[in-house]
Amino acid sequence: MVGRIRRWLAVATVVVGVWWLLMATPVNAQLRPVPQWLSRRVAAVVVDGRPLFDLRDSGSLSGVERADWANQLLARAIDQWQANPEQPPVVQIVADPSTNQWTLRLNDQHLLTVTQADIGQGGRSARVQAEIWQQEIQNALQQARLERTPAYHSQALVFAVVTLVLAGLGHIVLSAARRWFVRYLTRLTHATAPHLEGTLRLISQMGFIGIQSGIWLAVLLYLTDLFPTIRIARYYLVRSLVVGLTTPIVTLGNRGYSLLDLLTFLVLFVLLWTLSGTVAGLLKSRVLQVAGADQRVREVVAVLTRYMLVLLGSIILLQIWGLDVTSLTLLASVLGVGIGFGLQNTANNFISGLIITLERPIQVGDFINVGDLQGTVERIGTRTTEIRTLDRVSIIVPNSRFVDNQVINWSLGSPVSRLHVPVGVAYGSPVETVRTALLEAARRHPDVLANPAPQVWLVNFGESAMMFDLLVWICEPREQYRIKSDLYYRIVESFQKYNIKVPFPQRDVHIHGLEKIIPPSPESHGAAGMNSAA
Repeated sequence: MVGRIRRWLAVATVVVGVWWLLMATPVNAQLRPVPQWLSRRVAAVVVDGRPLFDLRDSGSLSGVERADWANQLLARAIDQWQANPEQPPVVQIVADPSTNQWTLRLNDQHLLTVTQADIGQGGRSARVQAEIWQQEIQNALQQARLERTPAYHSQALVFAVVTLVLAGLGHIVLSAARRWFVRYLTRLTHATAPHLEGTLRLISQMGFIGIQSGIWLAVLLYLTDLFPTIRIARYYLVRSLVVGLTTPIVTLGNRGYSLLDLLTFLVLFVLLWTLSGTVAGLLKSRVLQVAGADQRVREVVAVLTRYMLVLLGSIILLQIWGLDVTSLTLLASVLGVGIGFGLQNTANNFISGLIITLERPIQVGDFINVGDLQGTVERIGTRTTEIRTLDRVSIIVPNSRFVDNQVINWSLGSPVSRLHVPVGVAYGSPVETVRTALLEAARRHPDVLANPAPQVWLVNFGESAMMFDLLVWICEPREQYRIKSDLYYRIVESFQKYNIKVPFPQRDVHIHGLEKIIPPSPESHGAAGMNSAA
């Protein structure tokens, strides 16, 4: 179970790292911020997957419509230039006398008009802005033409192969370094801080996995940036993905929340749950143990601390997330109804776990009987309890069974308990001799307590035997079956010593009037006559 949790934590860390790199890597910085992608008021002019600048609403046209028109003309100009290399595209700046605006034309076709909304508050004139955009477009077209030449393709393939080889070597080296570092860290912490061994090993493995994942992500971004077709596909794929993730799907209060917001909150909540468990574990194993607190007290304090940290952390996360906690009243009502009807067993086991933790009828290490199960309590969780039977089998038991059913706790209070050993002897055996033999067998066992002293009771007269009950006291309830078996061995020896018989079931059948039902045969009469004559 612990290994599975660690693997899921490693996967979650890698996912968070990939998402962070997608948002922050310099190669991906060519993409515009997310709010601009979502708005119909702002859109980017793109050449071969490389955004150049943004266009905004102008008159009856939205920024997306203006950018789409410009992107179509630029893509068409690149195709025409590739088909006819002797006629490169020409970007011109033309003044519109009717509106006193500056316009960019591509091959004598209207490309876009520089508006005041496009310039913003930078203090730059429309003419200067048009010249800057003209230069950017010309450079982008030159770069697009260059990237479509055979020489560039050959060079890009060489770079791609070299990058993959170097990334593979780096991955191998990091894997070897990770194994060596984990072994070194295990040896170091095993002697100095064994309680931190698992945590440090997990953190180191997650760090190396994050570095390896970051390397391959950087390689992927670099390779897709080499080839125009792949770069265009990557741009629109990432753009569509981020737009889908950042589009509001849930509205709470006055704010809409996207799938990315929900995933971010989920990851933060998982980290909060893990961190609270770590803090509670350190408090139980280090602070309370050093302070000399009882094990039951340590368990209760650790559970309450974890729940309190999770509750406070969740409220803080919701506030940071921008969600007014008072707006969750309806959601809490819905969850309450769902818990009441759809999650009855889960809620019952959870509440039972709290009752067990607070009332402490059982604790870790107790030897108990619940129903037909008997074993030692290994772990008490929020929903289930782990019991390890005498056959070394771990059984997960819902907590509600410990609250709703009768539970025998052999370890609660004094461990001294009485053991019944039933024995049957044949009729006619001397009772006092039987009693002496049984007491002698009990006193010879080292695990039978001398005080209280063993006793022998005559409990019943059976069909084939007189039934005795040997009562002995022991202080190891976990060993009751072994002790009982040893006593039977000693009883057999004592019975042989005193010549006491252990009967087996037998029946005597007496039939009267059989000659009336079955008359004697002639042969029997003849034999009887011969016997009389003789």
